[in-house]
Amino acid sequence: MVFTLMLLINACKSVVSYPSIPSINYTGYTLERTLTDSTIRDSIVLVKISFTFVDGDGDLFSPDTSFRSLFVNIYKNEMDSFVRVPDSTLSAKPSFHLPYDQVMDRTGQNKTQKGKMEFNFPFLIPVPYDSVKLEFYITDLSGNKSNSVITPIVKLR
Repeated sequence: MVFTLMLLINACKSVVSYPSIPSINYTGYTLERTLTDSTIRDSIVLVKISFTFVDGDGDLFSPDTSFRSLFVNIYKNEMDSFVRVPDSTLSAKPSFHLPYDQVMDRTGQNKTQKGKMEFNFPFLIPVPYDSVKLEFYITDLSGNKSNSVITPIVKLR
């Protein structure tokens, strides 16, 4: 009887739903300097950025690795002010494929996808900037763009 009562109480809880537009929250970063060989020419500074995400309709991930869904803007420090680095000065707009896992495929009534993720943003040494801020956002398969978040100052040198 107690079990049945608990089952009924839990069944009456309202279903939490999230919007179809994804949202993200910055959670932190770590910095790594790596040497790929003994020369500084092949070295990088790697910024590992962590964030959480929620997508209410579950269309965030794609098995197609050509689908880019995480985009980054770089802000460089110029005389104690951060200025966006124009995309035209970069070889390509920094973008990434969110890792696909079939476990993230959602069917049924609750298609919400949420979790934690990190991505690695490399800077070749010699690093062109003393410090940067990285702004990033994600898009889902329907083209919905999440909110943008900006990291605190990342000291590269």
